[in-house]
Amino acid sequence: MDDILYSKQADDSAFFSMVSFFAALCLFLAAVEYAVPKPFPFMRLGLANLPILLSLTKLPKRHVLLLIIFKVLGQALISGTLFSYVFVFSAAGSAASGLTMLLLYSVFQRTGNVSNIGLSVSGAFANNCAQVAVARVMVFGENTKYIAPVLFATGLATGLTLGIFANTFCARSEWYKNLPSGGNTQENMLHRLRSSCAVPASPVSSIMSRVQFIIAMILFPVFLLQKNVVIVWGGTVIFYILTMFKRGGKVKLLPSLFMTLGVTFFALLTPYGKVLFSFGSFRITQDALVTGLRKSGILAGMVFLSQFAVSPRLNLPGRIGRFLGSVFAVFNGFTAQRIEFRRGHVIEALDSRLLELWG
Repeated sequence: MDDILYSKQADDSAFFSMVSFFAALCLFLAAVEYAVPKPFPFMRLGLANLPILLSLTKLPKRHVLLLIIFKVLGQALISGTLFSYVFVFSAAGSAASGLTMLLLYSVFQRTGNVSNIGLSVSGAFANNCAQVAVARVMVFGENTKYIAPVLFATGLATGLTLGIFANTFCARSEWYKNLPSGGNTQENMLHRLRSSCAVPASPVSSIMSRVQFIIAMILFPVFLLQKNVVIVWGGTVIFYILTMFKRGGKVKLLPSLFMTLGVTFFALLTPYGKVLFSFGSFRITQDALVTGLRKSGILAGMVFLSQFAVSPRLNLPGRIGRFLGSVFAVFNGFTAQRIEFRRGHVIEALDSRLLELWG
């Protein structure tokens, strides 16, 4: 009995280590995706779904579920939207996408009629359905009908592209071919990465990271419920300055600009209140403009507040803390050197880095 329990614990530990590797890959691809400007803050290209697709044949279902949860949190961490409306969009879409792919794979794996293309397109469709539902309830209301066709069209395109890429990657990747399916992961690889690539965190920096997180948790509900548009944008500017100071000026404005313009524009499509001016039959009304600016200001402010609050040095205790330490160690391994993605050799470049890190 002891041998059986020990074997189960060893397998769980091995699978847990593999989850941390896939989670780091999710984090890395989320960072790549965040660098691409998008017209809506909740729109996703789907790059971070690649590790989910790859893990379906390598991990037990409960560990795939753990990976899906971390993908949701990891995307929010990278994009700085953990405390924002955007997180609700992302969480709903990612959860629907991941669970749909896991369910379909579980149903059809015995027949052998499982394709990454079908899984990816189905996941993208589920993602869009969830996001459209959230958009209707939280932001755009009846005007969701204007963005739904765009979301479904781009979702179909990105889902199809990712599925084709995943099929090609699985066929050509040496790392994936050698990846064990039974949990025989390389613990020494994770130990080496934790010691050589982990972000150094002094006691002072760890305490400051926790203080920043607590401050953000207190400010979040206060800011979210603010009705005055001037105060909202004043808070957004303050959060931006704090984030600029924390990150040494490395804060992206373009995603927030797209978000502000998009949300305000769609708010203006439902005119009400005093007419300020008009362009032909299109009227810009005061109340609609204020509503759009308030919503977009809260969205932008939550992004900056989240970026201020969350840091790789935010160490948590227990097994979760060790898991996050492993994830950040592997993630730092991905980002320690630039991957040279040359035209026609994208898979080879990614596979080379994966092999290097896997050891």
